[in-house]
Amino acid sequence: MNNELISLFRSVLKEELKPIHKSLDAIEKVGNEHTNCLDKIEKVTYEHTNRLEAIEQIGNEHAKRLNSIDQDVKKLKTGQERLEQEVIGHSKCFDGIEKDIKDLKTGQEVLQKNIIKSIGDNIEKIAEHFDNKTDALNKRVYEVETEIQRLIKQ
Repeated sequence: MNNELISLFRSVLKEELKPIHKSLDAIEKVGNEHTNCLDKIEKVTYEHTNRLEAIEQIGNEHAKRLNSIDQDVKKLKTGQERLEQEVIGHSKCFDGIEKDIKDLKTGQEVLQKNIIKSIGDNIEKIAEHFDNKTDALNKRVYEVETEIQRLIKQ
């Protein structure tokens, strides 16, 4: 009987945990997407940092090439503006992600509460079923004992 209860508990828990696993997979997917966004930002930032260092070195070592440096600065400003626009876009992306994470956490809390309630309900049903089966078994044992007593008395 214990093995049956254990098996029943395992199957109930397995079914109840499936949505949690799906939620966790979704969270992991969103996290991976954020990592990709951050990698892109880091790459662009690294490229712009290298450009700034090159421009500063050229300016210090080659004052004669001022026109060339001015053109590089114009290019850098354009790149910086593009970067700022990308950062603004990523900021909006992060706002949406934060909302999604909050929604996932809320959903997970509700799911956990539902799982606990469901487990409690199932335990009550199992206990009631067990009690019913025990009562039926006791009645049969009583009938057998009564019949044995009757046969002994004959």
